[in-house]
Amino acid sequence: MLLKLIPDNTHFRFMRFRTISFPLSAVVFLASIALFFSVGLNFGIDFKGGTVFEMKTNESPAD
Repeated sequence: MLLKLIPDNTHFRFMRFRTISFPLSAVVFLASIALFFSVGLNFGIDFKGGTVFEMKTNESPAD
């Protein structure tokens, strides 16, 4: 006897949303491409701001 997780008379009618979901996904895709080229990448807080402190000595490098 096989385990039945979904009964035989079950019908998933998810394709009825295709007239809305396909154009919506195309609009979201095109908007993300447009934002990528107009705004650019956000590298997060790791690559913004900060202070560089450099010091010169007369000694040779440690390594």
